[in-house]
Amino acid sequence: MKRRNFNRGQSIIEVVVALASVILVILALVKVTTISIKNASFARDQRLATQYAQKAIENARRLKEEEPLVFWSKSGEEDISGLEERFTGKINYNEVENDKKMEVKVLVFWTDEKGQHESKLTTFFTK
Repeated sequence: MKRRNFNRGQSIIEVVVALASVILVILALVKVTTISIKNASFARDQRLATQYAQKAIENARRLKEEEPLVFWSKSGEEDISGLEERFTGKINYNEVENDKKMEVKVLVFWTDEKGQHESKLTTFFTK
């Protein structure tokens, strides 16, 4: 009587299932890595935009201290210069409480594949 050895090798089905499992794991890792890179890029852009907005607020504070007449005569909106190419910004001066308080609002914008984003900072200066 001849004995058949069924454990001689893996069947083609087992090989295909194993290969499909490996491919699915690799695709999942690629997707997670892509999402992580996009999130890191967005966080970097948001951090830069916030830094630009903080710098604009600091410049307004310095102007208030060094040239108060110029600062308190400001009103309306101005573009912010000195930003990286993909960023744009505006600073808005708005007098409140009958010339006793100045609201300074800074908006920095950037655009990526998900659309336009902004970082906004607001502060108040008093006389």
